[in-house]
Amino acid sequence: MLAMQLELFPQATADEIKKTKSLLAGYRRMKAVVTEFERIGVENLAPKQKMAYNAYLKATQSVERAVRLILDDEVRRIVEMRYIKGERHKVTVLYFGNMHPATVARKLNEGIISVANSLKLLES
Repeated sequence: MLAMQLELFPQATADEIKKTKSLLAGYRRMKAVVTEFERIGVENLAPKQKMAYNAYLKATQSVERAVRLILDDEVRRIVEMRYIKGERHKVTVLYFGNMHPATVARKLNEGIISVANSLKLLES
């Protein structure tokens, strides 16, 4: 009998969290490329463009799904404002002005970790 351990909620490594932050930082650009390729018509794309389209579409959908899975509403709103809407960190801190900037940063970090964990779970 094989002993397999299934991790119900896998935890992302530090490297995966770093990659997730880069993925979130590039989200707006990828989303813009996907939108532009869809405007042109996916059937009219060159092979390299179609590969990029498929990769970016998968990445943006995964990020959106992972952000929706953030359970803490406040953390989710902060991540959405910073990465999905693409606001600068300073604007995000000012928008949540009722919180100390360190609290916003901590919640943003919690959100990035949550997204990384969700991406790891979704990709398994």
